[in-house]
Amino acid sequence: MNQFEIENKTNTIDISHYVEYTKVLGPYLRSALWVHGCNAGCTGCIAKEMNEEKGTIYDVDELAGLFAGIPNTEGITISGGEPFLQAKSIVTMIEKIRKIRDYGVIVYTGFLYEELDQSEDENIRKMLYNIDILIDGRYIKELDDNIPYRGSSNQRIIQLTDRYQNVMNTYYHAHDKRKIEINVTENKVYLVGVPSEYGLKVWEDFKKKAGGKSGI
Repeated sequence: MNQFEIENKTNTIDISHYVEYTKVLGPYLRSALWVHGCNAGCTGCIAKEMNEEKGTIYDVDELAGLFAGIPNTEGITISGGEPFLQAKSIVTMIEKIRKIRDYGVIVYTGFLYEELDQSEDENIRKMLYNIDILIDGRYIKELDDNIPYRGSSNQRIIQLTDRYQNVMNTYYHAHDKRKIEINVTENKVYLVGVPSEYGLKVWEDFKKKAGGKSGI
């Protein structure tokens, strides 16, 4: 884990954006959170612009209360940025939500599962223990095969619990096309999902219409 500087805060999370509802980042209706900050520098990363902007510091209790209070959602998908850079505070948030309601957790990371599992940082291992599905590995542009729910073929969709066992085949292995959502706020438009080449073109059109006020 030496290539990344791990944060050990517990009371705040540096985020780029969140959406209360999405259907394209995991089974069922769920929320999504993009944490801020990553120094992996993957070529072709769709979150590059987002991570170059300044993030927003949120209180962990505030975020936990927010997500716990969103009705009709099954859980959350956490992406970034690199979620494991803020493992301690994210674990705190997850634990607080799960004290209030049953809640599924899916995480996208540039690390490999084996790196996380063998980490000497107890917060890394504890976060891994609290995840139901992990999509691991750095994005490699040359291996982008347009398969949904992950960016490139080296990335793995790993079940860490049996929470989503009944929907793994119908959701993750149904040979669907990549799907995206465009989330519009007062100041920005945000791309939600893993885009296809066509999806990226649609996204670029939206950014132009938004006058550059865009996220990812």
